[in-house]
Amino acid sequence: MSSVVGIDLGTTYSAVAQFDEFGRPVMVPDQDGKYLLPSCVALIHGEWRVGSDARGQWAADHGMEQKSSAARFKREMGTSRDYPIAEHRLTPVELSSHLLRYLADYTRKSVGPIAPVVITVPANFSNEARQATMNAAKDAGLEVANIINEPTAAALYYAYSGKLNEAGTYAVFDLGGGTFDITIARFDGKSVNVIWSDGIARLGGVDFDEALQMVLKEKYETLTGEEISIQSMNHEGFDLGRIQDMKHSLSRRDKVSFFARGQVIEVTRKEFEDSISNFVTQIQLCCENALDGAELEAVQLDGVILAGGSTRIPAVQQCVEDVFGCEPLSIANVDEVVALGAALYAGHRSDQDVLTKLQQVSAAELSVQDVANKNFGTKALSWDAELEKPFAINSIIIRKGTRIPCSMTESYTTVSDDQTTVDCSITECDHAELDYDPKFVRIIGQTNLKLPPGRPAGQEIRVTYEYDINQIMHCHFEDVESGEKNEITVDLMKGL
Repeated sequence: MSSVVGIDLGTTYSAVAQFDEFGRPVMVPDQDGKYLLPSCVALIHGEWRVGSDARGQWAADHGMEQKSSAARFKREMGTSRDYPIAEHRLTPVELSSHLLRYLADYTRKSVGPIAPVVITVPANFSNEARQATMNAAKDAGLEVANIINEPTAAALYYAYSGKLNEAGTYAVFDLGGGTFDITIARFDGKSVNVIWSDGIARLGGVDFDEALQMVLKEKYETLTGEEISIQSMNHEGFDLGRIQDMKHSLSRRDKVSFFARGQVIEVTRKEFEDSISNFVTQIQLCCENALDGAELEAVQLDGVILAGGSTRIPAVQQCVEDVFGCEPLSIANVDEVVALGAALYAGHRSDQDVLTKLQQVSAAELSVQDVANKNFGTKALSWDAELEKPFAINSIIIRKGTRIPCSMTESYTTVSDDQTTVDCSITECDHAELDYDPKFVRIIGQTNLKLPPGRPAGQEIRVTYEYDINQIMHCHFEDVESGEKNEITVDLMKGL
């Protein structure tokens, strides 16, 4: 029987958890007995390496023209960026594929054959980034059963743990290496119903590392009177690998001494926190927006639960207290809750015939209700009465925060006599206040609908979007009078 697993594919660290034969989520260790694998890939002596060895090479590569490694590529998923490694240029998909293949290999060695997996993604990931993640898994030889948003996975684990109130409303504050998500959900036993999810796609521990590096740069220049570039810092003892370790120390200590280039540089926690204050302010505003989106006041929450290693930073925990008026609950390992929740979701979504009796009982107790994480619409024309001419708008059909699965229909009309085609686009937008401006949307699908000739303007075109729990969008465009139809599916598992 194949093992049921979930994978947390992270910016700085990745992890695997198993839904074991007793229906419990447990972490799967690598060959060194570690649960967290550095999300680094390197080419060392002609061999592709992943994890700690690759992280060491990545630290050594900083500031070097010729690089043999890459890290932090998750934030570029869905983009055209590539990374030079020796004579190769690898995309984020290719790098993630190396990482996923390694995770799958050590998991098989530990637990045997694995069933189709669940992979986590940030709640604020774009369609392109989600699709890129699916492509990486396919290239790694993995079959993906489902994806789940990272804060939703964390919420599911917290619900399963039994350490929360039997029923209540909680904020899931998820700050990892590369992204920030804030999700507000209602818990009822082992059921999780997401109300609202918001986030910042490029904000996390990697930004804090770079801010701390700038603190060290300024202190070194003040101490020595010598200017030093970021590039030279990276290969003269100030590399981001060491700085990341220093950041971790500052979460436990009030000050840390750093030795490089013959100098001892002391950095206090306050100096570090001052350097990241702008990021913390962004997080605070995002949390306040999430409360507004959920139509809740902070006092109506039963608590705040954490996910992601960057939540250990005292300034971040103080931000939680400032926004929500309470200390975050410390009842789980924040580095592991996403992977453990993914394993639970994998069990919940598995076919009953692949589960043991105990797994079936455990899986049946779980329930997850998520929401659309973006606004989805179509480009249309509206009439400007003053100028007496049409202008382009983005018309929202499924609004962010809508419970999924869902089906929504809107009607439009043709704008000219003898119109024989309609351009049908599927758009994605983050912010409702920008939903009418086509400049702020992404086109994630496109097709054309053929119309009969010789008809006057004003013919009804009916558009229906069906969004299912696997985050697959089925879009139907119909000319009502003639019955002509065109359909397009935005499938995060298969592409367009």
